[in-house]
Amino acid sequence: MNQLVIRGSLVKAPRLTRSPAGIPHLLLAIEHRSLQMEAGLTRQCYVRIQAVVSGEEAELWSTKLTLGHEIEVSGFLQRHENAKGVPRLILHAQKLIQV
Repeated sequence: MNQLVIRGSLVKAPRLTRSPAGIPHLLLAIEHRSLQMEAGLTRQCYVRIQAVVSGEEAELWSTKLTLGHEIEVSGFLQRHENAKGVPRLILHAQKLIQV
């Protein structure tokens, strides 16, 4: 099973790009902060993750989302490498809602 749900705010302006095949991709940077219980103790949780919305949904959301919006994204994680070969995990959004 590869499924992730995260709620947070957009910390960079969403950027719409197109693949060489012409598929639209909306690139998002999501920041999450919360308090979580672990081993009976409360700890601060902070994560910033890159997400991508692909296809027709990308174009639709590109006109609705701006910096600072609170969103909830669910989807799967995929490993991507940048041009220098540095790997990172990207959340591929299958469902996105504005909170």
